[in-house]
Amino acid sequence: MAGQALTAVLVALLVAVCLMGLWATYALRSAYDREAQHRTRAEAQLAAHRLAAHFTTGPSITEPLTPDWLPSGLTTAVGVYDHLGRRRTMVVRNDPTGELTLPDNLDVAGSDREESRYVHGVWVLTVPLHRADGERLGSLHLLARHRQAQLSGVVLRVAYELPLWLVVGAAGLWLMRSVFLSGRSAARSYAKPPASVEFVMAGYQEVIDRLQSAGRELERLRTDAEHRALAQAEFSDRLIASIPDALVVVDEHGTTVLANLTAQRLFRRSPGMPFREFFADVPDLQNLVASGLQDGSVRRQSDITALIGGHQRTLDASVAPIPGAASVLCLIANITELAALRATAQARETLTSLGDMAAGIAHEFKNSLATMDGYARLLIQDVPNNLAARALRDEVRHLTQVVADFLTFARPLRPVMAPVDLAGVVEEVVSLLKEDIRRREVTLSLPESLPVIPGDAALLRRVFENLFRNALEAIPDDAPVREVRLRAATGPEEVTLLVEDSGRGFPPEVAANLFIPFFTTKKQGHGLGLAIVRKIIVSHNGRIEACNLPAGGAQFRISLPLRIRVET
Repeated sequence: MAGQALTAVLVALLVAVCLMGLWATYALRSAYDREAQHRTRAEAQLAAHRLAAHFTTGPSITEPLTPDWLPSGLTTAVGVYDHLGRRRTMVVRNDPTGELTLPDNLDVAGSDREESRYVHGVWVLTVPLHRADGERLGSLHLLARHRQAQLSGVVLRVAYELPLWLVVGAAGLWLMRSVFLSGRSAARSYAKPPASVEFVMAGYQEVIDRLQSAGRELERLRTDAEHRALAQAEFSDRLIASIPDALVVVDEHGTTVLANLTAQRLFRRSPGMPFREFFADVPDLQNLVASGLQDGSVRRQSDITALIGGHQRTLDASVAPIPGAASVLCLIANITELAALRATAQARETLTSLGDMAAGIAHEFKNSLATMDGYARLLIQDVPNNLAARALRDEVRHLTQVVADFLTFARPLRPVMAPVDLAGVVEEVVSLLKEDIRRREVTLSLPESLPVIPGDAALLRRVFENLFRNALEAIPDDAPVREVRLRAATGPEEVTLLVEDSGRGFPPEVAANLFIPFFTTKKQGHGLGLAIVRKIIVSHNGRIEACNLPAGGAQFRISLPLRIRVET
């Protein structure tokens, strides 16, 4: 009896171990199949969206496809159908037996949104195709089966489940024999219940309790793994969204598969289009990404200037390959404000060096001009009708004005900062130039309101007088539109003033030298007006830029702070 009880216990433990292994096998295979299904669905959706983006921006939905467009690890079939549901083109990959069959006609009635379903081990995706203007092109129908998931089930059944079932069957036969023998012994001595049966039942109950506990633990581990995966995905999405720089991912086909919110706002485009179209306003970025896709090396470029959305931007960009994928990651930083600060600092250094040089030259000229002016007046007193003496006096006065302007430019400016009503300053300048405006028949447009800023009213009055006078002189006599405009945009930290005219603008070589002293295109000018304007603006912690307008004419953009900046 003792030997039979021990045998029964050993058989019961063996059966319990086999059942636990069998249950664990089913649980692991189910988890693997679910993971394979999710991976298959993700790869199928990525391929469907890439193909949909290609046909949406392509010339025709009848364009033939090659298997290279489909994922290499999937058994996949793709068909493109027109708006009537007729199949126009198709391609199949990794399906030698023809298990994936595409219908010749697709029911597209009322299907204007993306659909996906799982039918008998196959993911079926239907994606509607629309042009950018909303025109319905048709639908893309994709079938995908993951070969690794099927292979895993066959291998597990042949290599593990079959031996397990054989062991369980043999153990069950042995256990029935043991129970039968115990029953015959119990029939002979039924007055005394066998202790071995009670021991076996207790062992079975313990094994069942352990199996249930292990099942609950496996379910808890599976739930925790799913939660961690979801939390990791959410964290990655938040991390990408919180990056202050523009982040763009371009795949091996040149399609922008990812662009964070900063990139979409900067370039005013959405992902899913070719990178050359996404970076249409920045040719340097197009070349940088193309080179990164071609050789897979890390590339960087600084101080990329481009006109994006009507605004001049300065960018720093780096392109790096993504490990394990034939894609590149583009990180673009908008350093427009930093570049403006650098230009302002450089302008201050230039003005300081020029001021030191000008101080000595102006001192020498001042004394000589005073002497020449005195002699010219004496000559006019002696010979009132002497034309040479009058010409000498006029030339001396012109040189005196040049020296005065030069001294203003060279002398360090120390603005007397006080609240300045820009509207009052502009009115004084307009009153001063009223005769010139009337004589040139120019229309002057002013904003309804201007803010009060800290500054020196006399210096700011000179800025607007010089800019308005230049704008008036820039309009030719035969111009069909004769207008000078002042526009203002007040932000939280600064006010932007735009002085625009309807003239011919200026050539690029002139634009680069506008604020350099003694550079002028006027016959009677001495080239210090705009240099003095920039020095006044810089002394007010502001910025000034010049450019041509798309419709013709020039624009001067002035940015002045609304509050006094304390420099330490």
